[in-house]
Amino acid sequence: MKRTILVSIIFLLIAGGAAIAENKKGEPEYLIKMATIAPEMGEGSELMYKMNEELMKRTQGRLKLRVYFGGVMGDEPDIVKKMRLGQLQGGMVLTLLGLGHICPAAKVLELPFLFNNHDEIDHVVFTEMRPTFARLFEEKGAYLVCWSEIGFGYYFFKNRVNSFKDIKKVKMVSFTGDPVFAAAEKAAGFENLIPLHISETLTGLQTGLIDGTLGPFLSVIAFQWFSYTNYVLNLPFSYSPAGTVVDKKFFDRLPRELREVFFDVWRKWEPEWIQIARRMEKDSYGALLQRGMVEIEKEKALAIAEEMKKGTHPLYDKFIDEYYPSWLLAEILERLAKYRAEKSEGKSR
Repeated sequence: MKRTILVSIIFLLIAGGAAIAENKKGEPEYLIKMATIAPEMGEGSELMYKMNEELMKRTQGRLKLRVYFGGVMGDEPDIVKKMRLGQLQGGMVLTLLGLGHICPAAKVLELPFLFNNHDEIDHVVFTEMRPTFARLFEEKGAYLVCWSEIGFGYYFFKNRVNSFKDIKKVKMVSFTGDPVFAAAEKAAGFENLIPLHISETLTGLQTGLIDGTLGPFLSVIAFQWFSYTNYVLNLPFSYSPAGTVVDKKFFDRLPRELREVFFDVWRKWEPEWIQIARRMEKDSYGALLQRGMVEIEKEKALAIAEEMKKGTHPLYDKFIDEYYPSWLLAEILERLAKYRAEKSEGKSR
Protein backbone atom coordinates (compact mmCIF):
# COMPACT_ATOMS: atom_id res chain seq x y z
CA MET A 1 0.00 0.00 0.00
CA LYS A 2 2.53 2.44 0.93
CA ARG A 3 5.84 3.62 -0.19
CA THR A 4 7.26 2.24 3.06
CA ILE A 5 5.95 -1.13 2.46
CA LEU A 6 6.94 -0.55 -1.09
CA VAL A 7 10.62 -0.18 -1.20
CA SER A 8 11.49 -1.42 2.22
CA ILE A 9 10.61 -5.08 2.27
CA ILE A 10 11.37 -5.53 -1.34
CA PHE A 11 14.65 -3.81 -0.51
CA LEU A 12 16.07 -6.66 1.55
CA LEU A 13 13.60 -9.33 0.81
CA ILE A 14 13.72 -10.45 -2.66
CA ALA A 15 15.86 -10.38 -5.67
CA GLY A 16 19.52 -10.34 -5.59
CA GLY A 17 22.68 -11.19 -7.25
CA ALA A 18 23.71 -9.59 -10.48
CA ALA A 19 21.28 -9.46 -13.34
CA ILE A 20 21.03 -12.85 -14.96
CA ALA A 21 24.22 -13.42 -16.92
CA GLU A 22 24.27 -13.44 -20.71
CA ASN A 23 24.73 -16.68 -22.57
CA LYS A 24 28.28 -16.45 -23.92
CA LYS A 25 27.25 -18.29 -27.06
CA GLY A 26 24.84 -15.52 -27.96
CA GLU A 27 21.35 -14.34 -27.31
CA PRO A 28 18.55 -16.86 -26.87
CA GLU A 29 15.70 -17.00 -29.32
CA TYR A 30 13.46 -15.21 -26.82
CA LEU A 31 14.79 -12.84 -24.18
CA ILE A 32 12.37 -11.80 -21.44
CA LYS A 33 13.45 -8.45 -20.00
CA MET A 34 12.02 -7.73 -16.56
CA ALA A 35 12.70 -4.99 -14.02
CA THR A 36 12.31 -4.42 -10.30
CA ILE A 37 13.08 -1.66 -7.83
CA ALA A 38 14.78 -4.23 -5.60
CA PRO A 39 18.57 -3.91 -5.36
CA GLU A 40 20.95 -6.72 -6.17
CA MET A 41 20.94 -8.35 -2.78
CA GLY A 42 18.90 -10.67 -0.66
CA GLU A 43 17.88 -14.28 -0.29
CA GLY A 44 16.03 -14.23 -3.58
CA SER A 45 19.22 -14.10 -5.63
CA GLU A 46 19.71 -17.87 -5.57
CA LEU A 47 16.07 -18.29 -6.47
CA MET A 48 16.40 -16.12 -9.56
CA TYR A 49 19.43 -18.05 -10.75
CA LYS A 50 17.65 -21.36 -10.22
CA MET A 51 14.60 -20.14 -12.10
CA ASN A 52 16.62 -18.86 -15.03
CA GLU A 53 18.64 -22.06 -15.23
CA GLU A 54 15.44 -24.12 -15.20
CA LEU A 55 13.88 -21.95 -17.91
CA MET A 56 16.89 -22.34 -20.17
CA LYS A 57 17.16 -26.06 -19.51
CA ARG A 58 13.49 -26.81 -20.13
CA THR A 59 13.42 -24.68 -23.29
CA GLN A 60 16.77 -25.91 -24.63
CA GLY A 61 18.17 -22.41 -24.34
CA ARG A 62 15.42 -20.78 -26.38
CA LEU A 63 14.04 -18.68 -23.51
CA LYS A 64 15.82 -16.80 -20.77
CA LEU A 65 15.39 -13.92 -18.34
CA ARG A 66 17.31 -10.70 -18.10
CA VAL A 67 16.44 -8.89 -14.88
CA TYR A 68 17.22 -5.23 -14.26
CA PHE A 69 17.56 -4.64 -10.51
CA GLY A 70 17.80 -1.62 -8.28
CA GLY A 71 15.41 0.66 -10.11
CA VAL A 72 17.73 1.13 -13.09
CA MET A 73 14.61 1.11 -15.25
CA GLY A 74 12.95 3.67 -12.99
CA ASP A 75 10.33 3.49 -10.28
CA GLU A 76 7.44 1.07 -10.57
CA PRO A 77 5.22 3.42 -12.62
CA ASP A 78 8.17 3.76 -15.01
CA ILE A 79 8.49 -0.01 -15.25
CA VAL A 80 4.81 -0.32 -16.10
CA LYS A 81 5.14 2.41 -18.72
CA LYS A 82 8.11 0.65 -20.32
CA MET A 83 6.14 -2.58 -20.39
CA ARG A 84 3.42 -0.82 -22.36
CA LEU A 85 5.99 0.64 -24.73
CA GLY A 86 7.53 -2.77 -25.31
CA GLN A 87 10.87 -1.85 -23.76
CA LEU A 88 10.28 -4.39 -20.99
CA GLN A 89 8.28 -7.60 -21.04
CA GLY A 90 7.55 -7.71 -17.34
CA GLY A 91 7.82 -6.31 -13.83
CA MET A 92 9.22 -8.51 -11.09
CA VAL A 93 7.80 -8.43 -7.56
CA LEU A 94 5.91 -5.19 -8.07
CA THR A 95 4.18 -3.68 -5.07
CA LEU A 96 0.69 -2.21 -5.20
CA LEU A 97 2.18 1.01 -6.53
CA GLY A 98 3.08 -0.78 -9.74
CA LEU A 99 0.29 -3.36 -9.71
CA GLY A 100 -2.24 -0.59 -9.14
CA HIS A 101 -1.04 1.24 -12.26
CA ILE A 102 -1.90 -1.86 -14.26
CA CYS A 103 -4.98 -3.05 -12.42
CA PRO A 104 -6.44 -0.50 -9.96
CA ALA A 105 -8.81 -3.14 -8.58
CA ALA A 106 -5.84 -4.81 -6.87
CA LYS A 107 -5.77 -1.92 -4.40
CA VAL A 108 -8.73 -3.49 -2.64
CA LEU A 109 -6.18 -5.73 -0.93
CA GLU A 110 -4.64 -2.83 1.00
CA LEU A 111 -7.80 -1.75 2.81
CA PRO A 112 -7.17 -1.29 6.55
CA PHE A 113 -7.86 -4.31 8.75
CA LEU A 114 -9.12 -6.36 5.82
CA PHE A 115 -6.95 -9.38 6.65
CA ASN A 116 -5.86 -10.62 10.05
CA ASN A 117 -3.13 -13.12 9.22
CA HIS A 118 -1.26 -15.03 6.54
CA ASP A 119 -3.67 -17.96 6.61
CA GLU A 120 -6.45 -15.69 5.39
CA ILE A 121 -4.25 -14.35 2.60
CA ASP A 122 -3.25 -17.84 1.51
CA HIS A 123 -6.82 -19.12 1.46
CA VAL A 124 -8.72 -16.17 0.03
CA VAL A 125 -6.24 -14.31 -2.20
CA PHE A 126 -3.61 -16.82 -3.24
CA THR A 127 -6.01 -19.77 -3.62
CA GLU A 128 -9.73 -19.13 -3.96
CA MET A 129 -9.56 -15.77 -5.75
CA ARG A 130 -6.45 -16.40 -7.82
CA PRO A 131 -8.50 -16.89 -11.03
CA THR A 132 -10.42 -13.68 -10.31
CA PHE A 133 -7.34 -11.52 -9.95
CA ALA A 134 -5.69 -13.24 -12.91
CA ARG A 135 -8.69 -12.30 -15.04
CA LEU A 136 -8.71 -8.70 -13.79
CA PHE A 137 -5.06 -8.27 -14.74
CA GLU A 138 -5.56 -9.97 -18.09
CA GLU A 139 -8.37 -7.54 -18.88
CA LYS A 140 -5.83 -4.75 -18.36
CA GLY A 141 -3.29 -6.29 -20.72
CA ALA A 142 -1.05 -8.19 -18.31
CA TYR A 143 -0.65 -11.72 -17.02
CA LEU A 144 -0.30 -12.10 -13.26
CA VAL A 145 2.51 -14.64 -13.22
CA CYS A 146 2.76 -15.22 -9.49
CA TRP A 147 2.05 -13.66 -6.12
CA SER A 148 4.55 -12.64 -3.49
CA GLU A 149 4.13 -10.22 -0.65
CA ILE A 150 5.57 -7.25 1.16
CA GLY A 151 3.73 -8.13 4.35
CA PHE A 152 1.69 -6.48 7.05
CA GLY A 153 2.22 -2.90 8.15
CA TYR A 154 2.36 -1.94 11.83
CA TYR A 155 2.42 1.39 13.64
CA PHE A 156 5.55 2.42 15.53
CA PHE A 157 5.76 5.31 17.99
CA LYS A 158 8.50 7.28 19.69
CA ASN A 159 6.40 7.76 22.83
CA ARG A 160 4.13 5.37 24.67
CA VAL A 161 0.54 5.28 23.43
CA ASN A 162 -2.00 4.19 26.00
CA SER A 163 -5.32 4.99 24.36
CA PHE A 164 -7.03 6.11 21.19
CA LYS A 165 -6.93 9.68 22.52
CA ASP A 166 -3.14 9.46 22.45
CA ILE A 167 -3.30 8.48 18.77
CA LYS A 168 -4.79 11.86 17.94
CA LYS A 169 -1.74 13.60 19.40
CA VAL A 170 0.86 11.63 17.47
CA LYS A 171 2.72 13.47 14.71
CA MET A 172 2.34 10.67 12.18
CA VAL A 173 4.10 10.50 8.85
CA SER A 174 1.80 10.38 5.83
CA PHE A 175 3.71 8.93 2.91
CA THR A 176 3.24 10.93 -0.25
CA GLY A 177 1.95 9.44 -3.48
CA ASP A 178 -0.83 7.15 -2.25
CA PRO A 179 -4.26 8.76 -1.68
CA VAL A 180 -5.69 5.51 -0.29
CA PHE A 181 -3.00 5.44 2.37
CA ALA A 182 -3.49 9.10 3.29
CA ALA A 183 -7.25 8.62 3.62
CA ALA A 184 -6.74 5.52 5.74
CA GLU A 185 -4.46 7.25 8.23
CA LYS A 186 -6.82 10.17 8.63
CA ALA A 187 -9.76 7.83 9.11
CA ALA A 188 -7.73 5.81 11.62
CA GLY A 189 -7.70 8.81 13.95
CA PHE A 190 -4.39 10.55 13.30
CA GLU A 191 -5.05 14.27 13.35
CA ASN A 192 -1.45 15.45 12.95
CA LEU A 193 -0.39 13.99 9.61
CA ILE A 194 2.94 15.14 8.19
CA PRO A 195 3.38 14.43 4.45
CA LEU A 196 6.87 13.08 3.81
CA HIS A 197 8.63 10.92 1.25
CA ILE A 198 9.95 7.65 2.56
CA SER A 199 13.51 8.94 2.27
CA GLU A 200 12.64 11.85 4.57
CA THR A 201 11.15 9.72 7.33
CA LEU A 202 14.38 9.02 9.22
CA THR A 203 15.24 12.72 9.32
CA GLY A 204 11.69 13.48 10.42
CA LEU A 205 12.06 11.09 13.35
CA GLN A 206 15.51 12.42 14.21
CA THR A 207 14.39 16.05 14.30
CA GLY A 208 11.05 15.45 15.99
CA LEU A 209 9.05 16.58 12.98
CA ILE A 210 7.24 13.26 13.35
CA ASP A 211 7.07 10.79 16.21
CA GLY A 212 5.32 7.90 14.50
CA THR A 213 5.54 5.82 11.36
CA LEU A 214 3.96 2.82 9.66
CA GLY A 215 5.82 -0.06 8.11
CA PRO A 216 6.56 -3.76 8.10
CA PHE A 217 9.07 -5.00 10.63
CA LEU A 218 11.85 -5.27 8.09
CA SER A 219 11.43 -1.69 6.90
CA VAL A 220 11.85 -0.38 10.43
CA ILE A 221 15.22 -2.12 10.55
CA ALA A 222 16.26 -1.39 6.98
CA PHE A 223 15.59 2.34 7.28
CA GLN A 224 16.86 2.51 10.89
CA TRP A 225 13.55 3.86 12.14
CA PHE A 226 13.91 1.55 15.15
CA SER A 227 16.58 3.94 16.47
CA TYR A 228 13.93 6.62 16.98
CA THR A 229 10.83 4.57 17.76
CA ASN A 230 10.32 2.67 21.00
CA TYR A 231 6.80 1.23 20.90
CA VAL A 232 4.87 -0.91 18.45
CA LEU A 233 1.15 -1.50 18.07
CA ASN A 234 1.50 -5.19 17.33
CA LEU A 235 -1.73 -5.55 15.37
CA PRO A 236 -1.55 -5.45 11.56
CA PHE A 237 -3.06 -2.29 10.12
CA SER A 238 -2.96 -3.31 6.47
CA TYR A 239 -1.55 -5.86 4.08
CA SER A 240 0.52 -5.31 0.96
CA PRO A 241 0.97 -8.05 -1.61
CA ALA A 242 3.48 -8.05 -4.42
CA GLY A 243 3.25 -9.68 -7.79
CA THR A 244 5.20 -10.49 -10.92
CA VAL A 245 3.46 -9.51 -14.13
CA VAL A 246 4.25 -9.74 -17.83
CA ASP A 247 2.92 -8.03 -20.92
CA LYS A 248 0.03 -9.99 -22.43
CA LYS A 249 0.63 -8.95 -26.04
CA PHE A 250 4.23 -10.12 -25.98
CA PHE A 251 3.49 -13.42 -24.29
CA ASP A 252 0.60 -14.19 -26.58
CA ARG A 253 3.09 -14.12 -29.45
CA LEU A 254 5.42 -16.63 -27.80
CA PRO A 255 5.24 -20.25 -28.91
CA ARG A 256 2.75 -22.01 -26.69
CA GLU A 257 5.25 -24.53 -25.30
CA LEU A 258 7.61 -21.75 -24.16
CA ARG A 259 4.81 -19.76 -22.61
CA GLU A 260 3.65 -22.77 -20.64
CA VAL A 261 7.15 -23.46 -19.32
CA PHE A 262 7.59 -19.84 -18.28
CA PHE A 263 4.39 -19.76 -16.23
CA ASP A 264 5.03 -23.22 -14.80
CA VAL A 265 8.48 -22.25 -13.51
CA TRP A 266 7.23 -19.08 -11.83
CA ARG A 267 4.30 -20.91 -10.26
CA LYS A 268 6.62 -23.66 -9.04
CA TRP A 269 8.78 -21.19 -7.14
CA GLU A 270 5.96 -18.94 -5.95
CA PRO A 271 5.72 -20.57 -2.48
CA GLU A 272 9.41 -19.93 -1.92
CA TRP A 273 9.08 -16.23 -2.80
CA ILE A 274 6.32 -15.96 -0.23
CA GLN A 275 8.20 -17.91 2.42
CA ILE A 276 11.27 -15.72 2.00
CA ALA A 277 9.13 -12.72 2.86
CA ARG A 278 7.57 -14.40 5.87
CA ARG A 279 10.82 -15.72 7.26
CA MET A 280 12.32 -12.25 7.13
CA GLU A 281 9.20 -10.71 8.66
CA LYS A 282 9.41 -13.09 11.62
CA ASP A 283 13.16 -12.69 12.05
CA SER A 284 12.91 -8.91 11.84
CA TYR A 285 10.34 -8.71 14.60
CA GLY A 286 12.48 -10.87 16.84
CA ALA A 287 15.42 -8.58 16.17
CA LEU A 288 13.35 -5.50 17.03
CA LEU A 289 12.31 -6.97 20.36
CA GLN A 290 15.91 -7.85 21.14
CA ARG A 291 16.87 -4.26 20.41
CA GLY A 292 14.42 -3.07 23.02
CA MET A 293 11.23 -2.39 21.06
CA VAL A 294 8.26 -2.54 23.43
CA GLU A 295 4.85 -3.91 22.52
CA ILE A 296 1.90 -1.81 23.63
CA GLU A 297 -0.03 -3.91 26.13
CA LYS A 298 -2.45 -6.26 24.41
CA GLU A 299 -5.59 -4.93 26.10
CA LYS A 300 -4.72 -1.34 25.21
CA ALA A 301 -3.68 -2.31 21.68
CA LEU A 302 -6.98 -4.08 21.04
CA ALA A 303 -8.96 -1.08 22.28
CA ILE A 304 -6.97 1.28 20.04
CA ALA A 305 -7.34 -1.00 17.02
CA GLU A 306 -11.08 -1.30 17.58
CA GLU A 307 -11.48 2.49 17.38
CA MET A 308 -9.28 2.58 14.28
CA LYS A 309 -11.47 -0.05 12.64
CA LYS A 310 -14.59 1.98 13.30
CA GLY A 311 -13.03 4.97 11.58
CA THR A 312 -11.55 3.17 8.59
CA HIS A 313 -14.38 0.78 7.75
CA PRO A 314 -16.37 3.41 5.78
CA LEU A 315 -13.40 3.62 3.40
CA TYR A 316 -14.37 0.20 2.06
CA ASP A 317 -17.38 1.73 0.31
CA LYS A 318 -15.73 5.08 -0.36
CA PHE A 319 -13.28 3.63 -2.89
CA ILE A 320 -15.80 1.45 -4.73
CA ASP A 321 -15.73 2.23 -8.46
CA GLU A 322 -12.84 4.63 -7.91
CA TYR A 323 -10.42 1.72 -7.58
CA TYR A 324 -12.32 -1.57 -7.36
CA PRO A 325 -15.84 -2.78 -8.24
CA SER A 326 -18.35 -3.48 -5.50
CA TRP A 327 -18.64 -7.15 -6.46
CA LEU A 328 -14.91 -7.70 -5.87
CA LEU A 329 -15.01 -6.28 -2.35
CA ALA A 330 -18.19 -8.21 -1.62
CA GLU A 331 -16.64 -11.49 -2.78
CA ILE A 332 -13.53 -10.98 -0.65
CA LEU A 333 -15.60 -10.18 2.43
CA GLU A 334 -17.89 -13.15 1.83
CA ARG A 335 -15.02 -15.58 1.44
CA LEU A 336 -13.27 -14.15 4.49
CA ALA A 337 -16.39 -14.48 6.61
CA LYS A 338 -16.89 -18.07 5.51
CA TYR A 339 -13.26 -18.99 6.16
CA ARG A 340 -13.27 -17.38 9.60
CA ALA A 341 -16.49 -19.16 10.52
CA GLU A 342 -15.03 -22.50 9.46
CA LYS A 343 -11.86 -21.88 11.44
CA SER A 344 -13.86 -20.86 14.49
CA GLU A 345 -16.08 -23.92 14.19
CA GLY A 346 -13.05 -26.15 13.89
CA LYS A 347 -11.54 -24.74 17.07
CA SER A 348 -14.76 -25.25 19.02
CA ARG A 349 -14.90 -28.96 18.26
